[in-house]
Amino acid sequence: MEERMDWMNIARYFYLTDERLQQISRDFADDMERALQGKPGATVSALKSYVSLPGGEERGVYLALDFGGTNVRAARIRLLGRHCYLIEKKICQPLRMAGQYDYLSSSTTAGELFDFLARLVGQVAHGHQAYTLGHTFSFALERQDLRDGRLLSWSKEIAVPGVEGQFINKLLKQALVRQGLTNIEPAALVNDTTALLLSAVYTLERVRMGLVCGTGFNACYYEPAWDMIVNLEAGDYGGLIRNRWDKAVDARSAQPGWHRMEKMVSGAYVAEIFQQTLLSYFKTRQIPDFSTAAMNDIISCDNDKQCRLKMGQLWKRIVRPDEVHPVRNIGAAIFVRAAQLAGAVSCGILRHLYGDGTVPPQSVAVDGSLLEHVRGALFMMEDAMQACQNEGVSRDKQLYAAPVLIKDGPLVGAAVAAAMAVEKR
Repeated sequence: MEERMDWMNIARYFYLTDERLQQISRDFADDMERALQGKPGATVSALKSYVSLPGGEERGVYLALDFGGTNVRAARIRLLGRHCYLIEKKICQPLRMAGQYDYLSSSTTAGELFDFLARLVGQVAHGHQAYTLGHTFSFALERQDLRDGRLLSWSKEIAVPGVEGQFINKLLKQALVRQGLTNIEPAALVNDTTALLLSAVYTLERVRMGLVCGTGFNACYYEPAWDMIVNLEAGDYGGLIRNRWDKAVDARSAQPGWHRMEKMVSGAYVAEIFQQTLLSYFKTRQIPDFSTAAMNDIISCDNDKQCRLKMGQLWKRIVRPDEVHPVRNIGAAIFVRAAQLAGAVSCGILRHLYGDGTVPPQSVAVDGSLLEHVRGALFMMEDAMQACQNEGVSRDKQLYAAPVLIKDGPLVGAAVAAAMAVEKR
């Protein structure tokens, strides 16, 4: 058993200096350039979405399906034009419910999974009306148009067989037919970051990139040279220095060596990183598994006595009063690093778009539980962006770009994508 580590000797491994953030930003931009030019050595991708930016005048009633992680959402959305929309009906259901069903496991068939999705869509459709559907699907795809794409591989611990290599909207259409929903036509397939950016551009002005940091991690942006949104699969970025706890989480994952950045910043993994640091801090071999939501609950709790009680219940151990603040500081350092890395990636994209020139005032569309629900995450992301626009420790150069949370981005973006697909016909 290893010797117990002081909390500062753990937290320091998650601290990123301004200079380190600037280097990550530059390296990410270089990695992007290699991907865009098809050169070897790129760890991110430059995947075409086959959709440009909306004009904000798209109109009509569309169905939207958002399948991006452990929860699936469906909605009926009315696009009103002039950057306005109305969500007429929305439902959300988890893919796994203990003791009832599990649509994430290898024992689930492709047909069972897509029948589940089709039933959700049916719940938001109104009667037997005909609808065009936009589908937000947040996994790696091979595609040649906006309408559909072939799944390359699952991530986020989803293991349903029989889907990889198949066209996603084709499977969804077949399931809709099986459910008697023959008047619903899937017309667009986008990932969550593309949908987020579509939604942001539809409702706001001066937005050119989107970033999602929830169960997974990804970023996209509008590429002027291609006149379309490009999906970067940023969670695959491999240029980061990992510490011993990052490596331990990677080794335990379903795909060791893959999705390296995602495993350092996303909600699916940060609690596992925290768990690994607690093994070192408490000098123990076992800490029960817990969620990122539970981790955030502990970090954001303002009452030390209540926080200590939560720790004890969560980890099945006695936590001394003098251990409460050190443990919370370790967790906070992990959250801060995640937000800082999101900021560095954002500035890497800005560096690609504008080089060393002036960045026009704009918003960065963001979504995801880690940025939305973790206290101070957006501030730390913005602070990292400011750092990356300077050199060394100086903060003289002001950046007029800031992260903005986009509500219901993946759903509204799916509806916008469906509207744009109809316009193309």
